[in-house]
Amino acid sequence: MLAHQRTIIIVCTVFFAGLIVGILLGIVLQTKPQPAPDTSRLKELLHITAQKTIGLPPIADAEVELTIEHGKLDEEIARIKSLAEKFGGTAVQGGAEDTGTDVLAEISPQFTAEFLEALRHPEKQPASELKPDNDRTALVRVRLKFQS
Repeated sequence: MLAHQRTIIIVCTVFFAGLIVGILLGIVLQTKPQPAPDTSRLKELLHITAQKTIGLPPIADAEVELTIEHGKLDEEIARIKSLAEKFGGTAVQGGAEDTGTDVLAEISPQFTAEFLEALRHPEKQPASELKPDNDRTALVRVRLKFQS
């Protein structure tokens, strides 16, 4: 009878010890910090989907994206502003982000194609200032992205 009680006590002790170890392992493994999921692509996809669904008109009449070095940001903004002045317009810098910034140029619609070409190819700048024929303006959005 004593051996039978001892066997029951050993089995119960092993069972409860295993239960306690299992609970402790569960607590330790659950509190291990998990890396945050990368939702940048999802955010971009939702933004694009919302724009397509809502059908908001673009802010600018034309857009161009330029990739630059982070240290040459001020130099590139100054080049865009002076180029806009040569085409009879003005340009202003938007808010800066970690990935780049935007510059919005207001020029005559008749010079939009030449302005975009001069932005992409700095050697194709006009020799002198161009005067627009009318008072209409077009907005050109220049996205400056930093090289990775």
